[in-house]
Amino acid sequence: MSKKNLRDLQLVELDLLKEFLRICEKYHFRYFALGGTLLGAVRHKGFIPWDDDVDVGMPRPDFIRFEQAVKAELPEYFHYKSIAGTPGYTHYVPRMTDARVKVIDSSTSKEKEKEAWIDIFPIDGMPGGKYRRKIHCFRLLLARMRVNYSLFSTNIDLKKENRPFYEKTLICMGKILPVEKIFKTEKELKRLDRLMQKYAYDDSPYLVNFMGIHKLKEMFHKKYYGAGALYEFEDVKLAGPKDYDHVLRQMYGDYWNPPSVEEMNHHHTRIKE
Repeated sequence: MSKKNLRDLQLVELDLLKEFLRICEKYHFRYFALGGTLLGAVRHKGFIPWDDDVDVGMPRPDFIRFEQAVKAELPEYFHYKSIAGTPGYTHYVPRMTDARVKVIDSSTSKEKEKEAWIDIFPIDGMPGGKYRRKIHCFRLLLARMRVNYSLFSTNIDLKKENRPFYEKTLICMGKILPVEKIFKTEKELKRLDRLMQKYAYDDSPYLVNFMGIHKLKEMFHKKYYGAGALYEFEDVKLAGPKDYDHVLRQMYGDYWNPPSVEEMNHHHTRIKE
């Protein structure tokens, strides 16, 4: 993707983000900038220059109320897509999209045309006990694997680099076995959803954005998120975890140093001309 095309996409996503923030402010919904969006806010005060998406998360109670309010709030050219409310949508994480801008996604084995989007992740509770937490983590990972197998040809990013060995092994198995026939998407999504909501967010000492690309690296004690803090992001202010340093170091290590040029050039999306 050219720099101009990437920046055009970022500006479309910024408009979607502003609409998300407007709704959160109107209804007093809690939210946090996540992943690369938080890193961009801290390190660049905006988008990471080579990044092509926006990730925000909401504590599950606010996420549920947001889903009930959002569709009535959006202008006609913005859409809200979720597994519960959008026929044919099979991505667990809901998205706000701009129907006016089409994006080509070539990250999976089947190239897809989509509306430009931002991801809105539910943030769920995790138990306090170390062993209960480990058991729950294992069950979550297994459920996520089953969902991914059920959508292997359309949802798995086969071009992602630096995967751990076990992920490479599972992908190799997915290429050999008829996994999409073995695992049924609707059933597996329901199983995953039940597990993710097992521990109530407000009653749990830990939280996790389990459906992010970093999975359990995005599990933290709530003290690191706290009530949040505001960070500059382009021409808006975004809420993020209070202790951004702990969060970003757990996810990225030495996050102040940009990655290599090879790691920057990982875009698999482009605006359709």
